[in-house]
This record gives sequence, structure tokens and C-alpha cells, in this order.
Amino acid sequence: MTPQSIATPNDAREHGLEDLSKAKLKVPQADLSQFLKPGEDAKKALLQLGKALFWAQEVGSGGSAGIPAQACASCHFAAGADPRIQNQLNPNITQVINDPQGPIIGLHKAEANPDTTFQVRQPNQKVRFSDFPFVREINQIVNLDVMSSQGVLRSEFIRTIPANPNDDCRPVDDPVFTTLNGMKVRRVEPRHSPKVINAALESFFSFWDGRANPFFNGVNSFGVQDPDAHILVAKNGDIVKERIDIPFSSLASQAVSPPISDFEMSCGVPEINNMRTWPEIGKKLLRKRNGTPIVPLGMQLVAINDSVLGDLSNYPAPGINTTYSKLIKKAFRPQYWRGGKFRVAFTDTEIQTTLPARPNVSLGTRIVDATPEELIEEDFVTEPENANSPPLTQNPRGQRFSLIEANFSLFFGLALQAYQQTLISDNTWFDQWMRSDTFNKGFGKEELKGLDVFVNKGRCINCHGGPELTKASVSNAQADNKGNPQNLIEPMKMGDGRFAIYDNGFYNIGVTPTFFDIGRGGRGPTGAPLSSSRQRLFQEKNIMKIPFQILGGAKIPAISEDGNEPVCKDNNNDGFCGFDEPLLDTFQRVAVDGSMKTPGLRIADLTGPYFHDGSAATLRQVVEFYDNGGNFCHPNIDNLDPDIRPLGLTDDEKQNLVKFLIALNDDRVRFEKAPFDHPSLTVADSGKANGSVIEIPAVGREGRQPLGLEPIGAFLGINQQEVGNFPVNSICSTNSR
Repeated sequence: MTPQSIATPNDAREHGLEDLSKAKLKVPQADLSQFLKPGEDAKKALLQLGKALFWAQEVGSGGSAGIPAQACASCHFAAGADPRIQNQLNPNITQVINDPQGPIIGLHKAEANPDTTFQVRQPNQKVRFSDFPFVREINQIVNLDVMSSQGVLRSEFIRTIPANPNDDCRPVDDPVFTTLNGMKVRRVEPRHSPKVINAALESFFSFWDGRANPFFNGVNSFGVQDPDAHILVAKNGDIVKERIDIPFSSLASQAVSPPISDFEMSCGVPEINNMRTWPEIGKKLLRKRNGTPIVPLGMQLVAINDSVLGDLSNYPAPGINTTYSKLIKKAFRPQYWRGGKFRVAFTDTEIQTTLPARPNVSLGTRIVDATPEELIEEDFVTEPENANSPPLTQNPRGQRFSLIEANFSLFFGLALQAYQQTLISDNTWFDQWMRSDTFNKGFGKEELKGLDVFVNKGRCINCHGGPELTKASVSNAQADNKGNPQNLIEPMKMGDGRFAIYDNGFYNIGVTPTFFDIGRGGRGPTGAPLSSSRQRLFQEKNIMKIPFQILGGAKIPAISEDGNEPVCKDNNNDGFCGFDEPLLDTFQRVAVDGSMKTPGLRIADLTGPYFHDGSAATLRQVVEFYDNGGNFCHPNIDNLDPDIRPLGLTDDEKQNLVKFLIALNDDRVRFEKAPFDHPSLTVADSGKANGSVIEIPAVGREGRQPLGLEPIGAFLGINQQEVGNFPVNSICSTNSR
């Protein structure tokens, strides 16, 4: 049957596409009434807190000896992405030993086998367009680098100092991120930095591997997968531990990971049990020193007409005219920050690392009476500040924190989530056509032909579906009002023609060999799988008792995705395979190793390089990848998505498809108009401690144009139709399997 071509917006709607300005209203929001004070003033303070903390350089370690301190925005400063080209390579430290343990366990137990040698360029060198794409020979497994974002220099964490943006850190050797002449440079993340714009709609789980859970536990990224996580609450004259699981909050879960990462924003050497902790960050940003608190954004300018922070701006002086503590107290109910006569003493620390650059810290706590000095002055400093003292994360008994400091991860996560929920590009040229059925400057006849390829011959919509253009979206998870997903685990025939279950929205598309980065196949803090599909079969087959709620585990469709194969004996005829209805032998297999979250495609023109490894420089290279049937269809066949096979697109079809993807641009993002305006920022341009920097000016709600700045453009300034050095063996075939 010949697919119906797309000619009108209604044709596109038949395939689930929509003008995002209408569709976004359907996305559920977390109910924060338990945590926030009532009224609009609290919501406004939360948003102001979130934007300030996202852009603030004082949140990160560094900031001395010519080292720009790291903000969250340091890796997301251009259309929510990172276009830098120098010292942006990781040699692929996520690689594991390729020893799968059967159809269910797969690479779950695989031991780390990091590649520490660079291939594309050496540390602190610049990439060029001629370096892309990284893969030159289809199905030929050679070492491959990852294009990502540079963060901090490898340093041991000593302490944070109240109201001082510069952490006390001690440089240590770095066996990986060192130039050929022996100079230590900034470390680079092992996966390409995803964009933050539209993340509120595109992510039921966040991060490429989905480890940022949709339920925020107030402490770390893992949500329900960390059953020991808790916050502290003042109740009945005491401070008690309390378990929270805030639904629809993967962005809050995501937010609390980078600031303590020893690759991204923080000093620390996790392998020797040394890490900066969230209460330490709270101490720096909330506690006064000599009676004076830190100035939020105190090293940066805030435009007087900033859409969120303008009313607070100190312009032309740096910073804003309030404090982080005041914003927290204005937004949150007092039981989460007013500790009265009590302090929180940390008794021990435990650092778990599931993969390099993925540390998680657990803190043992006890509640103690405040000292007389602390009662007189809440900001009293109890620990010594001698730089020769041992790192406090190795001697946690000396640390005492107020309740507001101890709960700072809760405030930080919810505030950043509130800010990111405003960053929605719902006025793209495609959206304008969908709502008017009229061609415009960015969407014409060729873009319409590209849309037809996207839906039909290209099969792009099979993974990039819905108004958000990703199956990993909040709406596609179809969660109930408590946040429990109804459409998370799918039974499907995989690329090898055999059935398996997998996590909806996460696909192995053959960008790199599966064992180079197992993605969704990784482990959480308890050692249990990240993947809901693997959790379900681990529990069912008694491979491992899962000590937390298996999201989507009881909602596996009883019939396969193609509608032909029974998945279980559906005894109650409800259409799902509940926990008491075991999967049939045909589906005793999990296909999640090497799977990555499907990113949304809106503003794709501005967010290169592409894929989880940043290995493609232009959208045309991305299209060529899919037209070829991927890079590693043969080595990845056990987990390969069935839509990854040669497409046979003509040159015109490829060009039109790229034009459609460019039509997903939003002029407000390109020109940084509200809500995409921002404070100034200094980011490293090279990996050296005292190297060159990029000064990003403050932009107000009217955007870049009043400042005489050009709009944000494509990565490397390259035409998106450029093919570059494409693989010699250009068709990926599995026939030799």
C-alpha cells in the first residue's frame, strides 16, 4: 500500500504531529503545593531562583587562577547546547568489556574497560569539519572519541568557603586529560551535552541513558531507584528524615547531578572517596561570611530588561539585589529550611560510581543541638579553614549544616526544573505552518516535501513522533495523575527479526558499537538495571530482587507492537501483562544495551554536533547515517532498532529532509528573545587553567538584535547540507550475520 503523502496540516495531524503551542498544554506538571508557599509570589521566586542558579558561575568549583568557574549554563549557553570546538573530546571512557551474559542479562554485569587514548584530536586541540563524521568504515570496530563539553580540571576537593565563589581544591594528576607535552587540561564529559530547550516536554526520563528518574527524591538523579534517599523536615520541634517522590520531575532529578560531577562542575576524586556534596554547595551559597552573603551572579551582568531577573538586576554592577537564601525562603514552606535550635551533622559518606563520571554520594546524618555560638549567629562557622587540613569529605564528622544548607539539593532541583519548563520553542516555522496552513519564510514547498520524507520513506517519525518529535516524551509515557507510566515497556521485533522487550523512546540505532556505551543498559545506585524492561525480567526470573517500584512494569502490552504476537497469557483480559502474568518464552529477552534516549528535533539546526557521541557535524551527515542503515548494524544486531536499515533516499529527498529539519527553528531561540534571554557568562575556550575564554554578553528580553549581535547559527558555521568525509563502505548490511 502506497503511503499517503503529506500535503496539509491535517495530513500531518493524522500522524500525531501538531503545533506545539497547543500540544504543550497537555503535559502534566508536578504538584508542588506540599513544598511551595501558596500564591504567585512563591512561584515567581522559584523561577527567579532557578534562572539565577542555572546561569551562576559560583555554583561550580573553580573561579581562581584564571579558571572560569562552571555554571550549568557553561555547557548549554547557545540554544541550550554547546558549540565549542577546542578541548571538547573524550576518548570514550564509558566502554565496557564486550561479554553479554544471555538474552536477559546482556551487558548488565559488564566490567568497565575505558578507552583512554584519543583518536580524532589530542587534548586541547580543535576539531575541524574534516574530522566529521568520526566513523569512516561501516561495521569496522576501531576506537572512537566522543565530542562533548569540557568542565573542570581534575582536583581534590577540600571545602567550600561561605560566601566565597572559589572552592578550596588541590590539583592532582590526570592520566587522561593531559596534552602530549604534559599540560593538564579540563576534563570532558563522556557523552554529548543534550540541549535544555524543550527538555520539559521531551523527557519522561532525562539524560541519554535515562538515569534521571521521573520521580525526584530531593537528593540525587535516581528517584525511586534509590530507596534510601531522603530529605530533612522540621516537624513537632524536631528534624526528621522524610521520603519524597515528586512525579513528573525528571528535570529536577537531572539538575542535581552536574554540580557534584568531577567532570562537569565540581572538584573531587571519587575513586579515593573524595567529592563535593550538596550541603557544601549550600554552605557556600547560603551562609554569610563576616555578616555578608554571596551576591547571586556576582561575577556576571544581568540585563535590566531580563525577562525573569530584570526587576532584581544590579546593572551596570554585577549580580542581583537579593540573596539565594531570601529567594528560597520566599518560595518554600519553612519546614524545609527553618531548623531552629538544631543542626545536621554528617556521620559518614559513601560514594558509588556506576560508570566513570557518574558518581553518587550517600550521606549519613544525625540531628544535633546547635552550639551556643550557632544560636547567637546562625552563620557561625565551626570547621577549620586551614588549607592544609584533610579534605572534609574524608572527615565528615567535622561538618555541621543548617537545615536550609542540608536540603539545598531539593531547592536547587525544583528551581532549575521551574526555569527549564519555560524554555519551550513552540513557535517554529513548522508550527506556524501547522496553525495557518500557509507557507512562511522558513517553511515552503521543499520543506513540505521533506516533511513527507520524514513521515513516510524516511520512517523518522517512528522514533521522533508526536508534537515533541520524540517517543521519549512526557506525553508518550502516558502517565496517570500519580506519575506512573502506562506506555513505557514495549514488545517488538528487533533488527535481527526476533522479539524482545525494550524501553519506549530508547533505541540502539548503531551510532557506535553497543559495548562502547551501553546507555539504557547501565546500572543504578543499588546495582539494579536502569531499564524498566530489564528490571521486569530480572524480578520475574529471580535474577535480582528489585528493591523499588518498577515503572511501567505492570503495563506491558499483551500483544506485540505489530499486533500479531501474544506476549503473555492475559488472564484478566485487560490488555496488559501484569506482574502475575509471566512473559511467554518468545519475549524472554531484553533489547536495551546501547540504547539512548531519542532527542526531540526542534531547533536541531542550532544544536550540533549530533548523536550521543557528537560524531556528526551537520544534519545532512545525520540523514546520510540513517540512509545508510547506521554505522554498526552488524555488531549491534541483538539490540538494533528494526527501523535502522538502508532507506534508498534520493539526493533531492535528502536535501528536502534537511530543509524540513531546519524549519524546526524558532526565531526567538536564534535571537535569544524571551524566554531565551540570559545573564552574561564566561566559559573556557581552551582546556588550559589560564587559557582563553569566551565572553557571552547579557541579553535582555528583546534578544540579540538590539545589541547588534548576529543570530545563533549552525555548529562550525557549516551549511547543514554539507556531507563531508562520509564512510567509504556506505551501506550497512546485516546479511553476513
